[in-house]
Amino acid sequence: MKTWTRTLMMTAVCILVLLLLGGCWDRTELNDLTLISALAFDTAENHQIRATVQFIIPQNQTGGGAAGGGPSGGGMAKRTSIRSETGINISDALSKLQRKLPRKMFWGQCKIFVFSEAVARKGIEKHLDYLIRFPQTRERSYVFVSKGDAAKALELFPLIENSSAQVLYELADLQVGMRVTVLQLSLMLKGDSRAAVLPMIHILPEIKSGEPFQTIPYMKGSAVFKNDKMVGEISEKVTRGVMWLRNEIGEYTAVFESEGAEGRVSLKPLKANIRLIPEIEGDTWKMTVWIKTEGDIIENDTVIDPMNPKLLALMSRGFENAVRERVNLALHEIQHRHKTDILDFAKAFHRKYPKQWEKVKHHWDEQFTKVQVITKIDAKIIEPGLISSPGGLPEEEVRKK
Repeated sequence: MKTWTRTLMMTAVCILVLLLLGGCWDRTELNDLTLISALAFDTAENHQIRATVQFIIPQNQTGGGAAGGGPSGGGMAKRTSIRSETGINISDALSKLQRKLPRKMFWGQCKIFVFSEAVARKGIEKHLDYLIRFPQTRERSYVFVSKGDAAKALELFPLIENSSAQVLYELADLQVGMRVTVLQLSLMLKGDSRAAVLPMIHILPEIKSGEPFQTIPYMKGSAVFKNDKMVGEISEKVTRGVMWLRNEIGEYTAVFESEGAEGRVSLKPLKANIRLIPEIEGDTWKMTVWIKTEGDIIENDTVIDPMNPKLLALMSRGFENAVRERVNLALHEIQHRHKTDILDFAKAFHRKYPKQWEKVKHHWDEQFTKVQVITKIDAKIIEPGLISSPGGLPEEEVRKK
């Protein structure tokens, strides 16, 4: 009996060891993978799509890079490279692209997707379907629209970051412009308004002393989408107003003229709270936009001493007027020029007035242009900065009352 028990225990131990030994039979080594950092979509001949991937060069990921491997044969070693291929759709293009890469493409590090303006105007629905459906893509990756070919943004070799993809990722994180993920884009296009807004990227001109392609992509303005097609572009100034209305204002310096004195004041808004309050009175649809924001002075070009509460109130009114101007400009542009609800008014009306919404949802774009918008803004300056009087101005010239 004891022998039989001992034999059974030894057998169990052997089976357990065998299971542990077989745990890595299907592993994929890092050396067998091509790490993709960005994917760009461009149009090609015969209604095809051109996919361009930016991938990481592993041997060049050391601290400063090796000399002699730069884009023109000199300088620092390139840390990324690109490959392109065309296909009838994105999955076809990527399957062909795999033939040009000796290692399996790995998408876990891909944080950036860029649509060219030409692709965006034709429609991005089928490309977005691939990004959402393919299990290896990251739903939190950021999406952009490029002015010109999207692939050009991936060819660049920035000095500070390891890749142009990382530059775009950092800029999006700073919220210097719109910040939209794959998941957010999908939800916007499936929402009540079926509208979306994406950041536009341009390429910074190269400096004369730099290497070829040694520059970065940067964000400027936004692309407006109705359904899945880009229908227009808004400026940087209008984008700021849209960000206020969407409660997405981030790293932003407001510059405005102060009441009661010549000169400008610059401040950084510390926080903002935006509420949309829909109302329906008969056939009139109204939207009240409440904006409450606070900021700190970072530059004072006036003669006003902000330590005086009355004078600080004058400055705050200038701040309030500046915010109102940006918001009203954005409302006019979106409502009457593009006629596309990227502000989520549809969602607010649908929640509060579901029965009335059912009557207008099939022609919401038309109804959106008729919505009366009332803006109520409460803007205050909280901190005057490290000094009270304007720096460099003689005390007798400072306005204290």
